[in-house]
Amino acid sequence: MATSSAQITPTVGILSIGDMGMGVARLLRHHDHTVYTVAKGRSQHTLDRISSSQITTLESDEQLVAEADIILSIVPPRDAIATARRALEACRSQTAIKRRSERRGTAAVSQAPSLTYIDLNAISPKTARSIAAMFSTPMSPASPRRLSISRTFSFHPRRESEPELDPIPIDFLDGGIIGAPPSLKQDHTWKKPSVVISGPKHADLLTPAFIDLLNMRILGPKIGTASALKSCFASLTKGMTALSILSFTTAHTCGVLKELQAHLQEFSPQLLAFAQGGLVSMPPKAYRWVEEMRQINETFAEEGGFTTAVLSSNGNGSGSGSGNGHGQGNDHDHPHHRHQSPSSAIVPSNGKHGAGVFEGIAEVYNLVAYDTILGGERVERRKRGTNPEDVAECVRDGIARKKRKLAGEESELEAAWRSSWGA
Repeated sequence: MATSSAQITPTVGILSIGDMGMGVARLLRHHDHTVYTVAKGRSQHTLDRISSSQITTLESDEQLVAEADIILSIVPPRDAIATARRALEACRSQTAIKRRSERRGTAAVSQAPSLTYIDLNAISPKTARSIAAMFSTPMSPASPRRLSISRTFSFHPRRESEPELDPIPIDFLDGGIIGAPPSLKQDHTWKKPSVVISGPKHADLLTPAFIDLLNMRILGPKIGTASALKSCFASLTKGMTALSILSFTTAHTCGVLKELQAHLQEFSPQLLAFAQGGLVSMPPKAYRWVEEMRQINETFAEEGGFTTAVLSSNGNGSGSGSGNGHGQGNDHDHPHHRHQSPSSAIVPSNGKHGAGVFEGIAEVYNLVAYDTILGGERVERRKRGTNPEDVAECVRDGIARKKRKLAGEESELEAAWRSSWGA
């Protein structure tokens, strides 16, 4: 039987090191946890941040599953399933199995200690359950050919006399992060987000000290509960920011933005502060939020019952919504968006949730990320959208350019300018 991955000071692997992953890694390192990540393919800027934070870089996913007691998946929602598959494939590696057994001192090498995998991504309960099902399906050792086709895995040939070893077992926990990345305050205490967790055996897999360090809130033994809470929370915060984009941009176009702000200040100052703060912080994250909104859409349909048929005025699912669950357009690609366009995002296989409210909100963020200059912004290097007025102006200009493009009127100069946004 595989042993529990809960240790007094567990080693932690993080996939991947973005802003949230970096904050979590720094918190863990500050409290003497060894933190690993796979740095292959990352930008020099990210590599420098990893080095300055004393995070140990590994060459492959095989090494990560061999060395880490716990893996935290913190990636854009569109990459959640692909990242889980990476870990699953790596756990079939004969080299990884041997190394994990040696490191943990397991008597029988064929019974490598289990790995705890915590998905902390903004996904729907349905997607979380699909990942759990993937991990719970009995695995067989991977063939040399299968491992050799992946750019992230290395393969070490097995001698004919060596028996094939059982894959590393994976214990899965559903999770979500609510709040900003962990940060060290001036008084040397940490400001932490809430990390919500659900799933079976959590008491065996996570020590009280680890739960306290990451400010984890345990919601129960059911996979999907944590993802549901995350979706419901984000629908209000990021949904409100999307409404602010619509409201402020339209007010700016109509020449009444100052008047809108003045009236909000008089009648709803808290709403004004929230709206303006959300607008300014949103641009570098808009590309991540496209798929997150679709996952929220699926959550409301699958868990809340707000299906297309229920929301349709005639009850037959033929309402006015025209979304199909797929992102439209990826007119420019820059390093911040990495390798995938919105069209490769996770979508419901039956397409029945495409016309929901949050599919429309997904398209708002899709517009910001891929059709405005704001899509090229990074958290650590801001140029545009640093105040709500400029956000509204950038979105207004992006809409105007997209309209010209759709009408076939975009000039070669504009096209060249747009292509340079991510430079």
